[in-house]
Amino acid sequence: MRRALLFFCAGLAACAPIEKTVRTERGPLLRSFTRPMVVEGGLAAEVQVAWPRLEVQVKSSDLCREVSVDEYAEERITERSAPAAGAAFSTGVATTLASAALFGISFLLSNSPDTTVIDTTGRFGPPPRTIMQGWSIVALAIGLPALAVGGIAFLRTGEDVEQRRVEQETGQKDTVCNVRNATGAVRFIGARGEVAVAPLVEGVSSVDASSFKGAPEDLMLADKAITLDERGVLTLGAFAACVQLEAEGARAPESLGDGALLARVDRMKNCRQVRGDALAEPLQAAEAEVSRRRQTGTPGAFAPGPSVASFEEAVSAYAPRLTFKAGSADLARLDAPDTLNGQAVFMQGVVSSGLAENIGVLQLGAREVFVFIPPRRSWSGDFGNGARVEAVAVMAGWQTVGDKTLPLARLVWMRTAF
Repeated sequence: MRRALLFFCAGLAACAPIEKTVRTERGPLLRSFTRPMVVEGGLAAEVQVAWPRLEVQVKSSDLCREVSVDEYAEERITERSAPAAGAAFSTGVATTLASAALFGISFLLSNSPDTTVIDTTGRFGPPPRTIMQGWSIVALAIGLPALAVGGIAFLRTGEDVEQRRVEQETGQKDTVCNVRNATGAVRFIGARGEVAVAPLVEGVSSVDASSFKGAPEDLMLADKAITLDERGVLTLGAFAACVQLEAEGARAPESLGDGALLARVDRMKNCRQVRGDALAEPLQAAEAEVSRRRQTGTPGAFAPGPSVASFEEAVSAYAPRLTFKAGSADLARLDAPDTLNGQAVFMQGVVSSGLAENIGVLQLGAREVFVFIPPRRSWSGDFGNGARVEAVAVMAGWQTVGDKTLPLARLVWMRTAF
């Protein structure tokens, strides 16, 4: 009987839905304090060049952080209500009282069988008292559960208050601390991957220019990037230009195509920042050749061209007759780019190797072309690795970068949407 009563009450509790409302109220400020933290910092380097050696001093550091914290008192209030409890309880009370009233009235009625009704077996109908007591039982069967549901619902309503302390960060101040010499080996990263590796001795690495397999653009220690300040970036860029010049070797300016000559002048100017007057005479000769070609109007990268302000204007003004893209029959003309010198072309491809100084590599189906990017360009757009590019360009012979020799084209206008 006890177990049956327990299951009965559990069933009634399930019929008494409870609505919960949770709200949070912030109390007064208890205190304000500063929490010190030490987090992993980064790597920074200083770069110096005493040609032909590059010296890199790498420091690792931590980040000392002071977090300002306010601590508040907070109350989490849970309110439980039962909207149907009143109706269920009042229904239970009314029905239970009606059951009691019917049961009491039944004793005032006759207990003799109803002779006005007889069934097929010859039995008379039940007495009026029995009928009235049956209805009282029905009313009681409705009233007691409703009364129990309402009562249980009332018992489960109420309010719980949970008091706790919460913290709110209001600010932080970071300072570099625990500066120390880095250990390991510096990796020099170029446009096509790692170009040199040099170990650190007491935080300093010294490497000769002849050890580089290409021009360095970034520094890494294991898989972590090394940060350079503005001066360091310029110095590394100047050293990279010198490495490229050494890889190309001594070349007479007259033997270079227009684009190659312009790129060489740009590298010489950059390299001169670390080599000084050692490049004065070669740079003067190259600039003189540039001036001569401009004055004589030699076709190619230096020939004056129409001024354009959009891709559509470039197509209209230069009217390219050749199209270089995947599947184009004109790609066969790239076998002899010297015959195309000064001709305007339309190109559509994907940047395959990013940038080496101001020279990009554009993949045109199964063919590759070096693209000279003017220092002063009017268009916007990223010529980064993987960019899909279409451009109007002027062919300018051959170009050699590192161990690769490809046809060269000077960009007139470029966009990255196709």
